[in-house]
Amino acid sequence: MFANAFNLPQTKNGIVHFPGCPRQYRADCKAGIFKIGETEMLGNSLQMEILAYRTFNAELFNYPYQQWVEVFFIDKDNTVSNILFKTESIGNFLELITSLTVAKMPLGSQIVTAKTSKRSSDNGNYYAVEFSYVDNQADRAAELCDFITNNINEIYAARLAHTFDKPNPSQQLPAQTEPKPINEVSPENLEI
Repeated sequence: MFANAFNLPQTKNGIVHFPGCPRQYRADCKAGIFKIGETEMLGNSLQMEILAYRTFNAELFNYPYQQWVEVFFIDKDNTVSNILFKTESIGNFLELITSLTVAKMPLGSQIVTAKTSKRSSDNGNYYAVEFSYVDNQADRAAELCDFITNNINEIYAARLAHTFDKPNPSQQLPAQTEPKPINEVSPENLEI
């Protein structure tokens, strides 16, 4: 891609989106803070308008082969972003989804706050990520639903396709769910 550096990239309804390159957030569960990349410190909470999520098993970032959840969201700067969670934070994320499902509220209709919470174990202190939510404005939720519906394939093919460590040949990654073609997805039946 060749881009003129004096023109602002186009946005989609004001949402900054570079296909395949979401802004990378990190939950540093040793320090109890969120970061953008490795260096920009954000504090112990992160607000997200969640677009999509996926689970997978992989060996990433020198961690052993394990389960991960990758969450794609819109951040405070209206930018498509992503973050990974593992271990106890995955359980907390799944509990969030369960609570919303029981209440018959789609995850994408909420503003989710991720917050680090201190824990202790035989190996010392660490932080897990806990989640809370509040209703998003209906028109904003509809705007985000329209955005993900029209960009699901770009979101699905994002960052991790380029960063997976090669798995051990004896370990097989589980089958991934294929995204629905855009013409089969509508705000009423959006399943991600």
